[in-house]
Amino acid sequence: MKNNMEKTVSLISLGCSKNLVDSEVMLGLLQGAGYRITTDAGEADAIIVNTCGFLGAAVEESLTTLDEVASLKQDGRCKAVVATGCLPQRDAQLIKMRVPGVDAILGTTDFPRIVATLDSVLEPKTTSLPQTPVSNGNGLIQLSVTPTPQHRYVYDHITPRVRATPPWTAYLKIAEGCDHTCSFCIIPQLRGPFRSRPMESIVAEARRLSESGAREIVLVAQDSTRYGIDLYKKWALGGLLRELSQIETVDWLRVLYAYPSQVNDEFIEALCTAPRVARYLDIPLQHASREVLARMRRGGHAESYARLLDRFRSLCPEMTIRTSFIVGFPGETEAQFQELCDFVKAQKFDRIGVFKYSDEDSALSHGLDSKVPPEVKDERYHILQTLQQKISLKKNREFIGKTLDVLLENEEPGGTIGRSQRDAPDIDGNVFVKMTPRERRQHLPGSLVPVRITGASEYDLSGKLA
Repeated sequence: MKNNMEKTVSLISLGCSKNLVDSEVMLGLLQGAGYRITTDAGEADAIIVNTCGFLGAAVEESLTTLDEVASLKQDGRCKAVVATGCLPQRDAQLIKMRVPGVDAILGTTDFPRIVATLDSVLEPKTTSLPQTPVSNGNGLIQLSVTPTPQHRYVYDHITPRVRATPPWTAYLKIAEGCDHTCSFCIIPQLRGPFRSRPMESIVAEARRLSESGAREIVLVAQDSTRYGIDLYKKWALGGLLRELSQIETVDWLRVLYAYPSQVNDEFIEALCTAPRVARYLDIPLQHASREVLARMRRGGHAESYARLLDRFRSLCPEMTIRTSFIVGFPGETEAQFQELCDFVKAQKFDRIGVFKYSDEDSALSHGLDSKVPPEVKDERYHILQTLQQKISLKKNREFIGKTLDVLLENEEPGGTIGRSQRDAPDIDGNVFVKMTPRERRQHLPGSLVPVRITGASEYDLSGKLA
């Protein structure tokens, strides 16, 4: 094997936590092949941008980042720029047109080929890819960007990873792809069909992550509640949580992206009762109006969602519930938007994410008529955000005087910022823990400490060591 010890690579990961896991896998493969990893792009021989292509704004961010990185080929030591991930899967030709400085393009099923790709673009005269590349005439290498039945990649527990998260928190991908046909979403086009990882592989990786210092393991997938349907012919997320909850060295097991129509009794019971499982439900509902949800090809409605949420709350009253909604979907009327607002008022969610509908040309919803004007989308976005801020403030104030376990993360003047079990990394609020210099020396980032809450805002809490 070629010695790559003198070659340095830097990776920029854009988009979601699932993309971050892919980035960690690529870094692991490269490190195992002898490449040196650096966080300083200016010092790298090759730079990888693992792109996001989900929405128009993410596409532009990815293209801008690629363009900025490509400029380092003129000003620095960089010899090669590689675009990977969802944007190549969505539109490789767009990358070729907008960023001619990119040397290679890999889709979402091509991550195992990252070493061969870098070898090829850095030493084109001595190394070749393990397949015939497609060239656009200026040296650009493009691998396959279409998932096929023969090539549905998903990593496993023996795949090397270089974690980019703090040592106390790790993401664990339990499945890849999606089989749903939500009209606003292009994930199946970007990620291919749904495929689960075997339960034994997930448990083995979780144990390894715990042994490396992870106190919190966050389970992610495009559709977590569908886990197991392809392997075990049933929704098996509840059983997976039960297995993982036996790992005594893990403090929190957190699940993200629970699709509402596939929640079963086993999952509800595990989320509410299994030890070490965070009492945290992340369930994207997208809307409350039956008519809007039907156009979204989601199914469900306010009443059915309310009954589902009541099942969680009846078994676990302290459950933190997070959801997301889209405003301004084609055809959304004032009455339907008001129905959504009334639903949010009634349910009093702990957290919600509000998104303005993005009209993606490759999504089924692009062909729908009665588009909502941008100014109306903006207005509805702010109305729903303001409504939820009032709800969140009231709910956060209910914790004043209570004690929460907090995972400390970032030191700040006067204390340390951390998260409670109510807070998923990067998307929810924080807890600011006031500490003396002596207390900070005793409780370093990565510590799990009891905190008595003394203050609350719309998004964050504050307190002192209990």
